[in-house]
Amino acid sequence: MRWVYSLKHKTKAALLLAVIMVLVLAKNTLDNKTVTKLGTSFATVYEDRLLVESYIYQLSGHLYQKKMLLDNSFYAGNDGKLSLGLKENNTAIATLLTEFGKTELTQSEARYLSAFNQNHRALQTLENQYLEELGGQGAKPAKQKLDARFQLATNYLNHLSSIQVAEGKRLNDSTKQMMAGSAVLTQLAFVLVIGIGIMIQVLIFASKSKLSKFPQNPMLN
Repeated sequence: MRWVYSLKHKTKAALLLAVIMVLVLAKNTLDNKTVTKLGTSFATVYEDRLLVESYIYQLSGHLYQKKMLLDNSFYAGNDGKLSLGLKENNTAIATLLTEFGKTELTQSEARYLSAFNQNHRALQTLENQYLEELGGQGAKPAKQKLDARFQLATNYLNHLSSIQVAEGKRLNDSTKQMMAGSAVLTQLAFVLVIGIGIMIQVLIFASKSKLSKFPQNPMLN
């Protein structure tokens, strides 16, 4: 009958070891998913947040340069490089807006970016009107409209920049939650493995105790 007790405890030990293997495999699967999500999160932070913030900064710079060119023309009469300067900055802004549009946009971003695009097209129309009115009476009202459009463009860029901060915080919070969840699962798996290991030791000890109770036939020695 010894083999019956031995087989019984070996079966239990095998089942517990199978549970350990399942836990390890499940933990590895969850870890792989977490790593994938983290990789996506970091890529999003770089491609859709840091780069976009860089685009916003450059757009602000080009708007400022255009504003300075127009101010120098209106107040100081420096019109020599005005047309070329506006053209160069408008070309750079168009390129930046194209790159901006290729990123993953939230609904708010898409709305403000579209508004900025429309405003900038209106801004370019007013710039052309101002260039046509240089030295004439129509220059002053055109300049006033330009100033209002520049202010509106700056407001749109400020909104877009605020979105980057908010989205960056959201991604950071999501990453922390994933890391916390992974840590909890690791601790749980560790506790379960230790518990199962102790149970296996108990089974082995119980198996030896059961076998020692059977009288041995001295003729077999």
